[in-house]
Amino acid sequence: MTDPLPQSTRRVVLFAHFDRDGQIDDHVLYYLRGLREVAERILFVSDGALMEGQAERLGTLAELVHAGRHGAYDFGSWKLGFEALGGDVALYDEVIVANDSCYGPVFPFAPVFEAMADRECDFWGLTDGLVDGDIRYLTSNFLVFRPAVTRHAEFTRFWQEVTRQPDKTAVCRAYEFGLSQRLMALGFRPGRYLPQPFVAKELYSDVYFDDCLEEHRMPLVKVAVFSQNQQRVARLRERLDRMAQFYPVALIEAHVARLCGTAHPPIHDLPWRQERTRLASLPGTYRRSKYSRDLRWWWCYIRVLGVPVFAAARRVRAAA
Repeated sequence: MTDPLPQSTRRVVLFAHFDRDGQIDDHVLYYLRGLREVAERILFVSDGALMEGQAERLGTLAELVHAGRHGAYDFGSWKLGFEALGGDVALYDEVIVANDSCYGPVFPFAPVFEAMADRECDFWGLTDGLVDGDIRYLTSNFLVFRPAVTRHAEFTRFWQEVTRQPDKTAVCRAYEFGLSQRLMALGFRPGRYLPQPFVAKELYSDVYFDDCLEEHRMPLVKVAVFSQNQQRVARLRERLDRMAQFYPVALIEAHVARLCGTAHPPIHDLPWRQERTRLASLPGTYRRSKYSRDLRWWWCYIRVLGVPVFAAARRVRAAA
């Protein structure tokens, strides 16, 4: 059984940052302030040179330990963070690794840590999922490690072995999935904040807003939802309005404006959830669809060049 955490839990954050323009945006500073409410120290690692004056924006929020291109993605940044932390890792009851791929905290982190304090686990994340039906992993944008893990030689060895990978997919396979699998193989118990697993794509979809954000007060939302909307979430502008009661959405709008040239690109105004049909490869041909909450098939009506066609859509749940 895992020893209970002390009431005054000591935490340190290793924060991975990347920005194509070498900037530290206001939403990143807001995120760091939220982390400082639950952690006494933040080590900030940027995978790229920062523009003049940007490092000073961190102030007393975080310690800048690296700003330069290493090309090893977030795990390379966290490796540098652990190297900078060194033997001090033993001083902390929880070590948090996080990155700037999310906006937050939409809701405070403190209730999340309070909820997880009594969970019998050795490392935990906000959610987990499955890859290829059988590879279980914790999503790496926010992970927390406790002393049983951080003091283990294999954990140290894992970070020493992190090297530059050819692309993001290789990073996920080797390190995001690999870390969880490696720790579980050693007998360490994973935990998650959300009461059920969500496959990765669901965290970029309507499911996030409907099942995670307001129902479970999920503290983070992916940047890519608002900058790319690959899962074609409907009415993002309306969802931003709903988020405004919990989070200063002007920070999101300013960041999206820098990335996309406008605070509200067309992807924010889709009237319904749209998805490319498997039966029509024509660009711009979509079908209305909805998720089935009971995992049954839903037959969805579409038109391709004026001809009625039926296609199937389903929501895929990861196994608990």
